[in-house]
Amino acid sequence: MLPEATSTQRDTWQYDEPAPGMERFVSEDFGSYQQQARLLLPDTERAPPLFVVGGARSDFTRLSPLLYRLQQRGIGSLTGNLSGHSRASEPGAPAPSLNTNLAEAKRFHRHIAAQCKTLVGHSLGAAIALKLAAQTPAIDKLVLICPAVYPDDAHDAPFGPAFTAAISKPYGFLDCDSFEFLRQFSGRVLLVMGEYDGLNSRTHGQGEGRSAGTLWLAGAQRYSPIPEEVTRSLLAAVPPPHLECLLLADCDHGIAAHLRNTPAVADQVAQTVAEFILG
Repeated sequence: MLPEATSTQRDTWQYDEPAPGMERFVSEDFGSYQQQARLLLPDTERAPPLFVVGGARSDFTRLSPLLYRLQQRGIGSLTGNLSGHSRASEPGAPAPSLNTNLAEAKRFHRHIAAQCKTLVGHSLGAAIALKLAAQTPAIDKLVLICPAVYPDDAHDAPFGPAFTAAISKPYGFLDCDSFEFLRQFSGRVLLVMGEYDGLNSRTHGQGEGRSAGTLWLAGAQRYSPIPEEVTRSLLAAVPPPHLECLLLADCDHGIAAHLRNTPAVADQVAQTVAEFILG
């Protein structure tokens, strides 16, 4: 389907903020429902477009503070709305799961597959991006933003109680072939984390091998849903020459909100991501 200049779903977006350049919209028909993606086009292209997989409870506007700044730096992006996560994606697939989202992401990715070399995954979207990268040999760069990794058997579980149960087993995330994929991945990885995410669960009164959850730390409430062991396992899986890390001070799992609320930090993160992509 040809990209459209306007979106009829604009009133459902989480953040209706004007793009700094051209935007186009792609709708995909999945039989009983449709989903839409947004393509951000730079005035002067310096790199092929990124494919972006958003996190839980996100639509394609959640990461605008980063994606708009990349657009201004000559790097475009395509981000799709995925079933089960936002008003903009409703009604979506019945009983959506990670595998549903992966199938949707693959359909959207086809629109830029001939050019795309970089995947960006945010939170839950990182788990999907890793699976997509393993099936897409042309990908040579991964940007993982506060990444989640889930057990392989959780990818079929419908979001809701079944999914929560599937991801709640201590150390269950280690049973995921994405770690093996990363050990064999010949490309480069940029890991972006908030300093108060990926906290040690035992230190903060939780059982080991699980999330530290929500806690009061350094004078504020912090949300740390990513188990420390997930971050350590990701770091161990990527060969050091292929890995770059960016740690955001005074930030927890809510990186998207942090970038929206602190423009100077968003500028710095966008510059780091742009250098990684262009390097």
